[in-house]
Amino acid sequence: MSVQVFVAANAREALARIRRELGDDAVVLSTRPHPQGVEMLASAYGELTAPVVSETPDATGTSRILTELSRLRGMLQNQLAGFAWGASRRRDPVRVALMQTLFAAGFGSSLARTLAARLPRGLDSEAAQRWLRQVLIRNLPLLEREADLLASGGRYALVGSTGSGKTTTIAKLAARGVEIHGAAQVVLVAADAYRIGASAQLAVYADLLGVSLHMAEDAARLAQLLPQLAGKKLVLIDTAGFAPSDPRTREAQAIDALGVRRLAVISSGQQGAAIEQAMLRFGQGAVACILTKLDEAPLLGAPLDSLIRHRLPLAYVSGGQRVPEDLHLPSTAYLVDRALKGGQLSTPYALEAEDWPLFAGVEAEHAELHAVKGTSALKGTTTLKGINTLKGTSAG
Repeated sequence: MSVQVFVAANAREALARIRRELGDDAVVLSTRPHPQGVEMLASAYGELTAPVVSETPDATGTSRILTELSRLRGMLQNQLAGFAWGASRRRDPVRVALMQTLFAAGFGSSLARTLAARLPRGLDSEAAQRWLRQVLIRNLPLLEREADLLASGGRYALVGSTGSGKTTTIAKLAARGVEIHGAAQVVLVAADAYRIGASAQLAVYADLLGVSLHMAEDAARLAQLLPQLAGKKLVLIDTAGFAPSDPRTREAQAIDALGVRRLAVISSGQQGAAIEQAMLRFGQGAVACILTKLDEAPLLGAPLDSLIRHRLPLAYVSGGQRVPEDLHLPSTAYLVDRALKGGQLSTPYALEAEDWPLFAGVEAEHAELHAVKGTSALKGTTTLKGINTLKGTSAG
């Protein structure tokens, strides 16, 4: 194992030299004060993991040493990131406060860092918050009013995860459609052959609204049914709900070939990772999105973040079980204000002031990993849809 000595004015410079000369996977073996600043002993990771040839090999001992070195390296990285966070707060407190606002509201790291990087310089805290609000409002994509789905009519299939509220939402859409076109021009299609009682629930809504209901247990039956409904103004199809990782979700995409447009139904009360998975699986190729269960979502940052990055227009928002009262056209100002206000909630899951340095260490580790893989979300990359086309931002 080849160990090299690095002497620098401070730990940051020493680590930078180590990365340049030994690579991102280098392991710091020790750190100690030096008359010129700090001295670090480091070795390339490949040399640490190379097989040790000896007459009495001790694989267990070697593995234990490597594990301990990896742990120490992680601790040092987090500690330095915490120091960097403190330095950033002193150097640019407004920019750091903006990132804290976004993180607290549930927005993801990629969007938060991008917006913080584009914050115009010279703004005080209040002006920065106003800037943030306006940028989020301008970049939250909404379906154009002249393209209102119910008024224009057509064939729409609601797709989404299990429990996202598709059946209740389709009843709300049908009720609005009846108000516009009349009951004779609105048709419901039950295409969920997996969930017990799904068609029965839809039949209750159809009976209450006075609209016709048809069953389509599979794609073949749906293909036969749709030509028979060509004279109807609005056809709403309730599809089966699956987890985003379920291969059967591809069945919903097959209906595109039948001239049916998909609406992604996403529950806003889910964790950010679940919302992102649903957006990737059900949002791809959809004409618009419907956010449901707003009444169950204390933090709206995650769903708004996903809509902004994926540039999927929002058609309706829903919260509650009342049909059709709990279905609304979205207001960007209301949604953004509610998201930012949600970040002020006091919960056991909210980060306290002393937690931020640790959080910064974890975020720095993630950022380093993404940088190595070339997945930076800053200007000039194409890994995140919408990030490069943010409206009303300017680089600081």
